[in-house]
Amino acid sequence: MKTVVINEFATVPVLGDAPAPTPGPGQVLVRVQASSVNWLDAGIAQGMFQDMVPHELPITLGRDFAGVVEAVGPGVTGVGTGDRVFGEVPMGAPVRDGAWAELIVIGEDILTRTPDGTDTATAGAVGLAATTAVMTVDALGLRPGQTVVVIGATGGVGSIVVQLARAAGATVLAPGRPEDEEYLRGLGVSEVLPRDGDIAAAVSGSYPEGVDALVDAVTSYRPTPYAEVVKDGGRIASPTGAAGEGPGRTDIMHAPTADILQRVARHLADGTISVTIHQTYDLAQVAEALQALTAGHIRGKIGLRVA
Repeated sequence: MKTVVINEFATVPVLGDAPAPTPGPGQVLVRVQASSVNWLDAGIAQGMFQDMVPHELPITLGRDFAGVVEAVGPGVTGVGTGDRVFGEVPMGAPVRDGAWAELIVIGEDILTRTPDGTDTATAGAVGLAATTAVMTVDALGLRPGQTVVVIGATGGVGSIVVQLARAAGATVLAPGRPEDEEYLRGLGVSEVLPRDGDIAAAVSGSYPEGVDALVDAVTSYRPTPYAEVVKDGGRIASPTGAAGEGPGRTDIMHAPTADILQRVARHLADGTISVTIHQTYDLAQVAEALQALTAGHIRGKIGLRVA
């Protein structure tokens, strides 16, 4: 089977051949049809997380997947051969296995059925981003009438955070470029702030006492510089390690679970969330896909066609 691996960090991923895996107890063999490219994938390829978790080269890249069940191992009862499924391959310890392969073996507890009416490309792009977004919005505990600022609202996680926050009844503010205003308002943003201006001043102009919550999906592993926009007693959540310390501050430690994936599936089925796929690449074009993610301004996700 074809698979995408790195043999050394900070090198171009290569398309190679590997033996087809066999599912063991509690495992599912999935023929992958679609995936997507995340910043986590780029970070793993560059070796950015070696100090956080062991890695074992060669590493098969990719986290998201959607496809069809090829076979199931002993004890699997939730899905069967021929079912359409989606999910996310966890990083593991060591980091070694990934989704960018024609066939993968995955635990039954970290996948779920793809809803009827959801196309495979969409299902292949939501695993990491949507589960992270669900956990992020959960941490805020938003109620109808509250206000939230979302930093990074055009990206994969941020765009879904906006939709979930709006569905919770919150008013959403987000920085954006002029050319992104229509896109952001389509997601549910009520007020688009000048991305290159003084964001804190823009927020205080509309909400002098501050907003109820902030999501920072851009600042990495340092306290968000936008904390001042949040009123006393408000909440900050970040999937990029930017929440800071103290009451109401939550850095999201993302991990896929069956429960959260099933919630994502319900949100897809009822239209609460949708996913914009900015551009799609073939499996053999992974290097170009990674470059597109890291070098450009992306709305939503970069898709990957596996089969």
